[in-house]
Amino acid sequence: MNPSGLGRFFQPAGVGAIFFFLTFSTAAPQIIENPKKPPSPDAGRVMALKEVRRITDEKGKFYFVQPFGVFTDKAGSVYIQENNQLLKFDSHGRFVGNLLKRGQGPGEFDDNLTDVVVRPEDILLYSSNNLKLVRINLEGRLLDDRKFIQGPFRDLLGYRNGRYFFLKWERESSPRITGISEDKYRLAIVPEKGDIILAPHLFPLTNAKWFSSRGVAINSISRVTPLWQGDRFVFLFHSPDYLIKLLDLESGEIVRIFRREYDRVKYPSKPQKGYPEELIPKYHNDLCRLLWRNDRLWAVTSTFDPQKGILVDIYSREGRYLDNFYLPLFKIRRNDLQYYAPMAIHDDFLYVLEADEDDLLSLVQYEIIGK
Repeated sequence: MNPSGLGRFFQPAGVGAIFFFLTFSTAAPQIIENPKKPPSPDAGRVMALKEVRRITDEKGKFYFVQPFGVFTDKAGSVYIQENNQLLKFDSHGRFVGNLLKRGQGPGEFDDNLTDVVVRPEDILLYSSNNLKLVRINLEGRLLDDRKFIQGPFRDLLGYRNGRYFFLKWERESSPRITGISEDKYRLAIVPEKGDIILAPHLFPLTNAKWFSSRGVAINSISRVTPLWQGDRFVFLFHSPDYLIKLLDLESGEIVRIFRREYDRVKYPSKPQKGYPEELIPKYHNDLCRLLWRNDRLWAVTSTFDPQKGILVDIYSREGRYLDNFYLPLFKIRRNDLQYYAPMAIHDDFLYVLEADEDDLLSLVQYEIIGK
């Protein structure tokens, strides 16, 4: 999506865009600084996983092309997000169908699917490329179709009480220098009717920018990675550094920020021929995924042990560091600058995308053995 001038939102032609800053609570968010090590006496153990099933391409039904998101719903169904499809599987691993319809009609997309929010009763589908949002029920039936003329809006963070929550790019002048830099995004609250509200909360995202005579190429390094709890609360991170925030969609406030001391993991990749070395980050993003199980937040880190797997930190709902353990996962792609590690949890089952020796992806369901 190319940032551009402001347009209009659900307004007759010729009526100017209206933005204003909402007067938010003056109370600062609670900031919790956690120690480097958790208090649990058996921290650092390896969590046992039992493979239940492995789902691969089925000719004539579906193919995994470039999946980058995994979601579950309240019934245990699993959804796989790609740019051009949203594949649904039931709780027994049976393929249900592709819920993403291609085209230019109601409920259809003619551009990439950039954001998916699976809520208790419905699913939000959004393309930040053409600012289109579609709401469907869990079976795929169309409930709503909207085009946001005003913007540009990037990440979709949620919907509550007739208000959509997006991140909006903050236009700033910056030097045309090849290297790693930040772009700022502001929380924008977009009501179904009325004026757009710009909140004071900023979410800087880190990008690698390569300027040449032909223009600028931008590769994302950090990204907003949310975890929804019901339809009100959103845990998320957006920085390469270890930092988790809790957004309350009811108030539009960041109510809590928490982190811990963390030893960063060096990023080992060397640039391809002709690619500027200054665009390669020194470290992996500290966090790569947030999960929820048994009223605890799982923060999947970039710490990887070749014998144990990937390190997961455990927090209370209030942001207190309680425990950590390793998930014995060894086939997650680790060569992406954003370190996707797509996975999701439902009850005692972990769903993860794994790559084989030929880099072909499978959706694997594991039973989690232990607490």
